[in-house]
Amino acid sequence: MARYKLALIGAGRRGAGAHLPVFPVLSDTFEFVAICDIDREVAERYARQYGVRAYTNLREMVANEELDVVDVTVPAPAHHAVCVYLARHGIHALCETPIAPTRRLADMMIQAAQENSTVLEIAENYYRAPIERFKSEVIRAGVIGDVSRIYRIFHEGGYHGMSIIRIRAGGNPVQILGIAHQSPVIRHTDRMRRTHTQENWSLGYLDFDNGVAAVMIYSNVIHARSLGRKMTGIAQIDGTEGAIVEDTVYVVPPEELETGAVGRPYQPVRVTRQVDGVTVLDRIELQLPDRTIVWENPYRELPLREGQIAVADELMSVARALDTNGPPEYGAQAGRLDQEMNLAMGESARRGRATLQFPLEEETAAEIAIHQGYPQQYGCEAEDIEGLLDVFFPRR
Repeated sequence: MARYKLALIGAGRRGAGAHLPVFPVLSDTFEFVAICDIDREVAERYARQYGVRAYTNLREMVANEELDVVDVTVPAPAHHAVCVYLARHGIHALCETPIAPTRRLADMMIQAAQENSTVLEIAENYYRAPIERFKSEVIRAGVIGDVSRIYRIFHEGGYHGMSIIRIRAGGNPVQILGIAHQSPVIRHTDRMRRTHTQENWSLGYLDFDNGVAAVMIYSNVIHARSLGRKMTGIAQIDGTEGAIVEDTVYVVPPEELETGAVGRPYQPVRVTRQVDGVTVLDRIELQLPDRTIVWENPYRELPLREGQIAVADELMSVARALDTNGPPEYGAQAGRLDQEMNLAMGESARRGRATLQFPLEEETAAEIAIHQGYPQQYGCEAEDIEGLLDVFFPRR
């Protein structure tokens, strides 16, 4: 595998907390050379910590560095401007979620990557978590039969929820029904220092082209894990022969199918090892009466904590795509579809719970409002790439 020059743009909560610590562990594949953040103190502090060069202007970083890959962890309204600019300069990108606030902006990113033959991977991390990879193995092995229904309640919403539901369904969405509800809550500040006075609750019901149905429920207060929300969740996958409830796999012994068909619970076991003083997940395995299901951590030789595996896998997806001249594992079209499903749920609720068909034929009200809001918030149109770079990473 080749070694690629890597830079980070955006050293906020996600970039600094989740992405940066993984870079040194992947030093055999990536040479971390630069960091760019609009806050000079932040950029210089992390540059000193990691021994790289600091920038506050994206254009300067691209002009001065011979970059192969940039990890984009700036706020979502800047995703399309940054990624289109990078693609035009032949630089591959891993972009944090969501791919973009709207489908039109996502399409600009996808088109730029196609026109310039660059890789555009989306950092969708939920399905990449080891326990979710393990559940995929359980489903692939036919332990619960064919998937028929999926419930994601109080776990995650928006594009993340749509992603994991779509992957579990194993098909493409054909229609969605959205319901929204607002209610006041006591004024409070959550752990991320966001203030809430209202709970914006949503429910989505989806049908897929393979007959699978799914339900998702979420809210901003659940996301904040405040006021007692999200203390427990319901993640259930119903199959024709059993179910997965949270992490527990339920299988009915054949001899009991005619006498109650009560599923017996089987718990997956994590097996760990020590690597350079770090407790590393080696594998997750499930002992069943007739077989053993195993998911092996492909990065078990590296000192990565379980929570860091998804980010490492996102970066390695870009490297593998470059090595093989093939597509990344997830890809921009999947990220766009996740956002389309998310936008459709809100649009259905806005239209009085009207059922919407995929693909959406028109821009949603939310997308129109987002596009109209760019001039007021940033002083230029949403499609003005150069103008937006002057806003997010201003010229000196």
